[in-house]
Amino acid sequence: MRLALVLAILPGLAFAEDVTVLAPVTAATIFPNGLTLTREGRAELPAGRHRLLIPMPEDAGFLPDLALTGAALGPVERLSDAVADGRGLFDAAQRAAFDAMETAEAALENARDAADRARTEAEAAEAAQAFWRSITGEALTGLDPQALAATAAQVAEGVAAAQARAIAARAAVRQARDAIEAAERDLAQARRDLAATGPDFGPVDMLAVAVTLEAPGAVAVTLTQPGAGGWAPVYDATLDEDAGRLTLARKLRVTQRSGLPMRDVALTLSTADPYAQTAPTEPQPDLARIVPQDAPARGSFREAEIASDMMRAAPAPALAEQVVAGVRLDGPVVTYAYPRPATLPTGGDPVVLALDDLVFDARPFARAVPRRDTTAFLMAEFENTTPEPILPGALTLFRGDARVGEARLPLIPAGDEAELAFGPLPAIRLEFVALDNETGDRGIITSSATRVQDLVYRIRNLSDAPETVETRIALPFSEQEALELDVRVRPEPDRTDIEDKRAVGEWVLPLAPGSETEIRVRIEAGWPEGQILIWEP
Repeated sequence: MRLALVLAILPGLAFAEDVTVLAPVTAATIFPNGLTLTREGRAELPAGRHRLLIPMPEDAGFLPDLALTGAALGPVERLSDAVADGRGLFDAAQRAAFDAMETAEAALENARDAADRARTEAEAAEAAQAFWRSITGEALTGLDPQALAATAAQVAEGVAAAQARAIAARAAVRQARDAIEAAERDLAQARRDLAATGPDFGPVDMLAVAVTLEAPGAVAVTLTQPGAGGWAPVYDATLDEDAGRLTLARKLRVTQRSGLPMRDVALTLSTADPYAQTAPTEPQPDLARIVPQDAPARGSFREAEIASDMMRAAPAPALAEQVVAGVRLDGPVVTYAYPRPATLPTGGDPVVLALDDLVFDARPFARAVPRRDTTAFLMAEFENTTPEPILPGALTLFRGDARVGEARLPLIPAGDEAELAFGPLPAIRLEFVALDNETGDRGIITSSATRVQDLVYRIRNLSDAPETVETRIALPFSEQEALELDVRVRPEPDRTDIEDKRAVGEWVLPLAPGSETEIRVRIEAGWPEGQILIWEP
């Protein structure tokens, strides 16, 4: 897309011609926080010195990187508010949207005019009705019978005609109101469509690029400039329990606020952070000092002097770490080249782009944490068999076609295993009981320096199918020699210290339909006199 205009009113015209080149965005690399745009423009120029005038986004206080072919590059400068009316810089899509908006505005005005005419016609018809009905018998006194009959017929016809006009006019008023409402909706949509193209009505800054041609020819200019925007991965995870298959549909939520329209651009998404710290922090001298013990009291002039000296010698405060949204990786940069040209609105509204589906073999299983939950939960274990990491992002969970909730997908490196939860299993009920004397069972037994506590964890299978439930319980432990703990568990856990969590045990419990099982824990604690136990079951 290109446009060439001679701007004879711009200042400093020491050139043969000023040519406006729109240089639309043709490619974009988007990072988790920020983006880099590539703009390309072209103009056919005669020999001599010229300036290429390229529109720049509002508030972009920078000069972009620039590459030129077909001419020698001269000075480059920014011309603030160089063009008062930005409509002359519209591209084809913006021009079409602007013309559609003006057409919609004209249609609305025409509808309003039609409504005014219909109301005027209705008022005239009502006035005619009032006139004919105002003629009474007294006004006809003295007429001979033949004239009286003719006049009466004429009045009747006048009333009927006026009434017909009024009815038609009121119908026209209703139609006009409907036409106004339709025209207002069309205009609102046309304005939205125009806004989506990213128009700049002005004033518009221009980048002035001086070029020199030895002979007539084509000049191509490429600009690379940063902008505001970002992206984050989002996923739909669908578990097929019967097939043992997990499908991860990858999508990209992308935004851009560069101030430039982006239509059908080549899109690359990268996990790199080009705005991160690029150099080490400079160490500052660290001076240690002593002061006399009889230094003046707090708040004195001497104290202020000492504090001032220490401040001068203290290290400079480190800059606060930049807070960035999206993905941050310690490993290699991951880059996605989106396979189709993409269009992104300028206002920063997110666009979700479908990427691909990843399919994994999965092991569905039930997990129970009876101390904390009342039901077990469906889980799926799988391995990332792709050659690339699966990036963290928002996750929507499905069991078959049923949506079960939202979650957050963690970073899963290539070759690593992960687990996802797919909601509760109401048929597997959990119960936790801390026995006490009120139950009639052996429960809490305490003295000043001992405690005995019995705990029961129950798992019930209320379904009509057998289930295997992986049950996890955090057992108490002590890191103090003076606190002695004797923990006895029936049955013993199949594994302990799960996921490197101290004393967290796991039991793999098979349950027949309608059956129940339980885990019993007895804790005996002893500690020295004068101390108190900080622990609750």
